[in-house]
This record gives sequence, structure tokens and C-alpha cells, in this order.
Amino acid sequence: GLEPKLEPIAAAWPRGLGDRLGKPAVFAMLSPVARQLWLRSAPGLRAAAARLGPPAGHAGVGGRSWLPQARFATTVFNVKPRKGQTGGEQTLFVVGLNEGKFFGQDGAEEGLKLLERVAEQQGPKYNLLFSLTERELNTLEEDHKIKNQRLTPSRDLEGQRNCEFIPIIQAGMIDKSGRRALGRILRTTQGHVAWQLWKNPREAIKLFWAYWKRKQHKNVACREFWSKHFPVCSHAYFEENAELIVIRTAELMTAAHSQGKDSTWVLLVSNQYFQPVAERLNLMLDAGAPEKMGSTDFSRHLRERATELCAEVPDLTALLLFVYLGFPILVVQSAWYGFERVWHNSGAHDKVFVPEYRD
Repeated sequence: GLEPKLEPIAAAWPRGLGDRLGKPAVFAMLSPVARQLWLRSAPGLRAAAARLGPPAGHAGVGGRSWLPQARFATTVFNVKPRKGQTGGEQTLFVVGLNEGKFFGQDGAEEGLKLLERVAEQQGPKYNLLFSLTERELNTLEEDHKIKNQRLTPSRDLEGQRNCEFIPIIQAGMIDKSGRRALGRILRTTQGHVAWQLWKNPREAIKLFWAYWKRKQHKNVACREFWSKHFPVCSHAYFEENAELIVIRTAELMTAAHSQGKDSTWVLLVSNQYFQPVAERLNLMLDAGAPEKMGSTDFSRHLRERATELCAEVPDLTALLLFVYLGFPILVVQSAWYGFERVWHNSGAHDKVFVPEYRD
């Protein structure tokens, strides 16, 4: 008797979100009996259902996270209008991308498929958000302009910095959607990390061996490696960047929500930030998100915290290099020259290495 009820449930979720997003999300909300009935009529969902775990949380009314076992880096959050508000629903998709990956899971292909489904459902009225800095986004837009309304082939992009974002940026250009960079500028991040290294000499010393392993870890493994061996300094890099991205996203959503404007946001982040970003969004965009966004205290708190995260601190990188690299080299060099001078003045050199005299 549940089979006739499945169609309205599936139809309630926007069709344009596609199999990878819409159907698994609906599937996660069904009862076990309803899941089995739907699988009979949609065998193609079995692969997705096999990877589904319990929902990781919700935002507003409709938000869900899924595929945690497969570490599929995609999450959706939904914030409904406040009571008495006719519009202002906010939908946020968060997609994690692996460095330099175009096809397959956590690649640019997944982001393009999502944009296609969203455009089919709502038209090119979505907004793109990136974990890049403004300088990085502007550079990519200038260097990779679209030609004949077509994307640049991936073979021409391989090996370039932030190349995994380029196809999605170009898709946004074609659809003429809004594009915003949310990342913190490198100079500020470097200053915050250097300050923590200065206050934690134990972690600064460990950089000698970690430097040679920096290229062995990428994406999620990169954050896990640095967080394990450098918990304090990695927080200034990964967690603070993730928090700033979340705050700037929430500010944009709050502005649209207050104006009563329905909006769809697609946030593209590097997978080294995806987990902390998703966790912070899950806490911020909870069931009370509609009331939060209508509060002036919430907006003021976001602004104050963003100001703290972007505060300029003295960049001690040069001092750290001198203390932990330059000074030890000077000490070793001075000790060597001192030993060499004592060695020659004592005559030990002539006793050990007897000079050769010829007639």
C-alpha cells in the first residue's frame, strides 16, 4: 500500500537535482519498507543506497548529508522562510573537489553535473561560491575565458594551479551566474600560521622533517597529516580558513533571506577544507537558522568574528627562518671555524698529517 505514496515523495524533491543528489537525499528520508519498495522500481538507486549511511545532520527542514562511508564530498542545506515570510528560502550545496581531478568522484565533473541539474530546475540563477581567494579567482577568470560558449578541454588544464575549479568557473561564465571568492588572502593566513609557530617552538622544530613530506599528502590526507603532527598551527590554517568560508557564506545567505529572495548557492571547496566547512555549516544552519538570520545579533556576531579571522598580525616568517634555520647554520659554521683555528694553532695538524719534505 506504500507504492502509490512514493511518487509524491519523489516529486517533492526538485527533479533537476539528479540521481546523485535528489534521489539519495529523498531515499535517506524514507522508512526501511518504503526504501525496499522504491528500490524495486528504481534498480539504479541500489548502488547509491549501498553507500548510504545515517543522515549526518540537517539544516532548517530539508538539509541532509549522505554517503559518509564512501567519503563522497557533497552536502546540501536548506533554510526555510521565517513564519509569516512569503519568500527567502535558501538552498546551499557544498561540493568538495580533489586537487587536479576532473573526472570521477570528487572531481570537477561532479560539480558540473550538479550545476546542470540546478540549471534545468531553476535556470541559470544560481550563485557560485569558491574557497579560493579573490586574487586566485580573478586570475583564473582572466587566464581561462570561454571561447564559443564552450569549456576548455581538461587536457589543456592539467598541471595548472587550481585547475579543478576552472571548468566550473567557465560554466558559471556561460550561465552568467554570480561568482564569489570566500577564501582568506595568503598573506593573512601566513601571518597567523607564523605567529602560532613562534608561540609553539616544538611544532616549529618538527617542520624540518615534515617539509620533505609535504608533497606526499593531498586533499583530505593533507589536512589529516598536518592536524596530527601540528595541531595548533594547522588550526590556524585549515580551521580558520574553513570558519571564514562558512561565515562569508552565511552572510550572503542571511542577506538574501532578509530580503525575502529565494536563492540557490553552490559552494565549491577544496577537499582539505570540506569536512570542517560541512561541520560548521551543520551547526550554524540548524533548525533555528530562519530565526537566526532574522536576528541582528547573529549578523553582528558574524561580522565581528570575520574581522578577527582577517586581522593582520606581524608576519614572523623571516624571523622564524633566521632563528630555526639561519642561526643554527651560523652556530655550526662558527664552531667549525673555531675548531679549525685551534687545530692549526695547536700543531696537531702537523703531527697527524706529517708534511713531506723533499731535497
